[in-house]
Amino acid sequence: MTNKLSNAAEVACRWGDRNGVTFDHNKSEAILFSRRRKTPTATITTGGTEVTFNKETTRWLGVWLDSHLMLRDHQKVMLKKGRKAWVRLKRLMGQMELTAGNCCKVMTACLQSVAMYGSERWWKGEGNPGMAGGAAELQKLVNLEA
Repeated sequence: MTNKLSNAAEVACRWGDRNGVTFDHNKSEAILFSRRRKTPTATITTGGTEVTFNKETTRWLGVWLDSHLMLRDHQKVMLKKGRKAWVRLKRLMGQMELTAGNCCKVMTACLQSVAMYGSERWWKGEGNPGMAGGAAELQKLVNLEA
């Protein structure tokens, strides 16, 4: 498996050389998704640099992914962002005297979209029964906004 990834990295580097693209190999990272409890330790080689598999969560397209795809860290980060946005909006309501209707529009457009980013994956615990409790935390935030 690691040989295939190393070969793919070398092919990408050769493509980059032919097309004038430079890769910063020190910024390269790899993540291995596995159902095993213990993540295997392995390295791949790209451009003469050894890259170890990341054991921490990795942000990819705004979603925080861990090696077991449990999405707990993503859920925590999004709820934290939603709570921070709620505090800022509450302060703004006091300073700018927003009407209740306008406040509701801002909450729906900003707060809920921030807090619920990616929630369709873990909302009902589909494919990941341990995450069904995340819906309760998100519901608390929505109730707080109301």
